[in-house]
Amino acid sequence: MSSLQQSARGMLWKRRLPGYLFWNRLRFRREHPALARELFGIRFRHPIGLAPVLERQDELLDLCDSIGFSFTGIIPGETPLQTLAERLQSRKTPIVAAVELRPDGTTEEEAKQRIIRQFSLLYDFADFFVIDINRESGLSSLDDFSDWTELLDELLSLRLYYERYKPILLRIAPGHEEEQMRRILDFCLMYGFDGVVVPSLAKVRFCVEYTQKRLPIIGSGAITSPEEARSLLQAGASLIEVAQGIPGKPRRTAKSLLKAIDQPIQTP
Repeated sequence: MSSLQQSARGMLWKRRLPGYLFWNRLRFRREHPALARELFGIRFRHPIGLAPVLERQDELLDLCDSIGFSFTGIIPGETPLQTLAERLQSRKTPIVAAVELRPDGTTEEEAKQRIIRQFSLLYDFADFFVIDINRESGLSSLDDFSDWTELLDELLSLRLYYERYKPILLRIAPGHEEEQMRRILDFCLMYGFDGVVVPSLAKVRFCVEYTQKRLPIIGSGAITSPEEARSLLQAGASLIEVAQGIPGKPRRTAKSLLKAIDQPIQTP
């Protein structure tokens, strides 16, 4: 269990203490015009977010805001979809929430139907979606990106039926090689996906160069220092999400990252 997860366990009960969220906001929440980002129609107070890595993260939406993150990812997991929808709808803070959908099932068809159901039922409540196209999903039938295209086409078609436009991003896996990344990026550019989540500095640089900055990028992964976070932004990532790597409590993590990037970022 990471230090972020250990600290999150303690905060699950503290969040109910009178004034806990309020005092956290006073100490850790940063909002500065120079740090704000506008990306695929969504305003982010600053570019630092939290990947879906904490236990019961869907219960911590307002807490993630109070300790300094501007957005957070959540995975439906075992939480009933109705409960998750209610938690997303009852947010009391401007935290941006991304719902991450991953293949989960014993067969390819089960996995696809699960993703479609989660997407449909949570569409009105999430701010944007991330589809994890990890080749190591455990389903051998989804080992190649071409096996995903039918499902992704269906998600794009479903989006047309809703009044509000919600961005859909694809998560590039650490195991994707350059040729596979080219196919994913070409697919995103051709069919109207809104961006990619990229797991390393080298892959961020590759995506920026290959797309000529035409596709928004969220840099992710094991960030071991605030300087590495800043490097992702300098390489061309529009946002970054903390997945693991930085020791200490989540609120200190957010504060140290914000301090490191509270200067103009020179992008290539």
